[in-house]
Amino acid sequence: MGSSTCSACMGCEVVVEKRASLRVAGIALVLALQFGCALSGSGPAPIPLEQRAAYDAAMGNLPANSRAAADQLEAFITRFPRSQLSDDALEQLSQIAFANGRQELGMRHLGQILRDYRKSDRAAPARLRLAQLEYARGHAETARRLLDSLDLRRLALPQQRAALRLRIALARTPVERMEQLSLLAAKLREVDGSARIDSVGRTRLESRINTVDRELSGLIESAASAELEAMVSSLRRRPPASAIALELSRRALDSGQLDLASRRIDRADALVHSEMDRGQLRLQQERLEMLRASAEANAELPRLRDLADRARPRTQGASGTIGVVLPLSGRFAKFGQESLRGILMATRLFDEGDEPGVLADDFEYPDGGLGSRQDGRIAAEPRLRVLVRDSEGDPVRAAEAVRELAADPSILAVVGPIFSDESLGAAEAAERMRIPLVTLSTREDVATGRSQAFRIRTTPADEVGVLVGHAFEELEATRFAVLYPETRYGRGMRKLYWDAVTARGGKMVAASSYDPEATDFSSAVRGMIGYRFLTNLEKQAIEERTKILRAARRIEPTDAAILRQALYPLIGPEGEPLPPIIDFDVLFIPDAAETIALIAPGLAFHEIKGVKLLGSNDWVDEELLRVARRHVRGSIIATPFYAESDVPIVAEFVQSFRNTFGEIPSAYSAQAFDATNLILVQLASGLTNRSSVRDGLLDTRAYPGATGVLTMRPDGNARRRPFLLSVSGRRFRSLD
Repeated sequence: MGSSTCSACMGCEVVVEKRASLRVAGIALVLALQFGCALSGSGPAPIPLEQRAAYDAAMGNLPANSRAAADQLEAFITRFPRSQLSDDALEQLSQIAFANGRQELGMRHLGQILRDYRKSDRAAPARLRLAQLEYARGHAETARRLLDSLDLRRLALPQQRAALRLRIALARTPVERMEQLSLLAAKLREVDGSARIDSVGRTRLESRINTVDRELSGLIESAASAELEAMVSSLRRRPPASAIALELSRRALDSGQLDLASRRIDRADALVHSEMDRGQLRLQQERLEMLRASAEANAELPRLRDLADRARPRTQGASGTIGVVLPLSGRFAKFGQESLRGILMATRLFDEGDEPGVLADDFEYPDGGLGSRQDGRIAAEPRLRVLVRDSEGDPVRAAEAVRELAADPSILAVVGPIFSDESLGAAEAAERMRIPLVTLSTREDVATGRSQAFRIRTTPADEVGVLVGHAFEELEATRFAVLYPETRYGRGMRKLYWDAVTARGGKMVAASSYDPEATDFSSAVRGMIGYRFLTNLEKQAIEERTKILRAARRIEPTDAAILRQALYPLIGPEGEPLPPIIDFDVLFIPDAAETIALIAPGLAFHEIKGVKLLGSNDWVDEELLRVARRHVRGSIIATPFYAESDVPIVAEFVQSFRNTFGEIPSAYSAQAFDATNLILVQLASGLTNRSSVRDGLLDTRAYPGATGVLTMRPDGNARRRPFLLSVSGRRFRSLD
């Protein structure tokens, strides 16, 4: 029996057997085939000649006279209801009906096949076709029921793929969709493994395989972890079980759930087979070990004051050459000059009594930028040299400077640059030249994935982390809120804060934002305390309360306070508490001091009381204390450097810096001072090659510096404990 293919609903391939070829087949050939099958004892029983002739006569009307063909096929079914060709006749009747636009009739013919000939070879294709039609009509549940009892083995391979595609479209859950997608991928690869396919067909097949692979990847990426777990169980060892197991492992690593990650990595190890998957597994295993080491390191961050009595790491006697790459000209020159001063303080180039030395550099410092020494001499440790290069704030120039310095084998490490782009360029050059680079950037990706790059500057995540930790441990807060500017910085700080709170098991109960150019913050504040979704009755109740409170201004302040205390807890007309609803213990506002000076009084105006305010480093401004003193009293602030600290290591650095340069050091100077000292500690311990210096830097734990306590994580990013300040009267007071 011959076959041909045609395009059907949804672009699926439908195989229609025993069509026009039967019209031209010779009776003798048919008889020979029938008797051959009968004699061999295989295949169906022979079709009587009378039935064959009647069927062929009906089909002979096609395609010219479909009406006559349909009449004769219906007569055939009536005359020979048990014939092996009756199901074929019904299928042909359905095709004629569809071609003439009579869809309901065509579907009835297909339904009759399922009813009267459910064990025939036409039943499975009829069921698939009906499911496709029901889906196209929007009857998804009916289509799903038809497919549930469909045996794919009774379909030709193209039909199997069509059925799987429909099941994918009808899948109710990601797990169901994954099951069908994986079966479809297997079917496509089954064909791909066949040698009987031409170049055009292979190109088309490869395109289909790539499409399904992309769908699988997208589904794995978007599915929830619980869904991925169900997928792994459903697939057992069938692809893409290994890819799902690796994704689950990655998610556990990302979330810091190291025990869970270890279990998932062990499971993935039993599932992966390809070299690509095996490579990913090795990377995850390495990352797990790094995170475990980092977790141990993170537990070692005491307050700086707690380390005051500990012997400090020695830098005296450091011997060797250090390179420096900073933006000493251009728009970032101010920050480069401040950082260079901190580096020179660390190398003790200005200490009295040291042997005269030379700062080896070809850079001409503008306006006496190094300091106030008038005699032109720069002293140095007897065996310590510092070579300085100007990056000009340019990533390309920064990379060139690192390569130039690295070409000198006596240089064991490089300090700098400061900002993200130039630090990335310098880090890439340091990686190629195999020289340790201690950058002053806040971007973690400067160090991540590079064995030679380190990043030591305090990050916003460090600031937020210490604030949230203090709120939990000292303030015993459990409910948190954030009010932030709609800027990239504001949104970033909100995310860091939210993540830090939820990671500790706290609850975020309010979040509101405001235009960074705003001067009136009432709407943003009211959005946090229940005014956003008021009903009309509640609005009326608040208006009445406001009138009473306004009238209360004429009575004694003590009596007015009692009245306010009585009115605010009253329940509204709909049984709900009326705003302000202060359901948070602490409120984080990451913005500049001048903005906080406008926001803080508004908080008091809206009766937000008994809430501790948390602030970022930008709050550290004496003007804030003068303008908004009582409104920010008791606030907690995190800052990377506090020059007023009385901790000895900070006080001594500040005093020496002031004596040398006649001013208070900035955070840039202090962090460059610490970065240089990290390298000097390695040189002072006798390390004489770049590899050992790099290993020593990586092993830094709980290092006490002018900018707080530092621990180096395995990926080269420092974890910092910034300073905590509180607002007390007209001054900031150190909590460390």
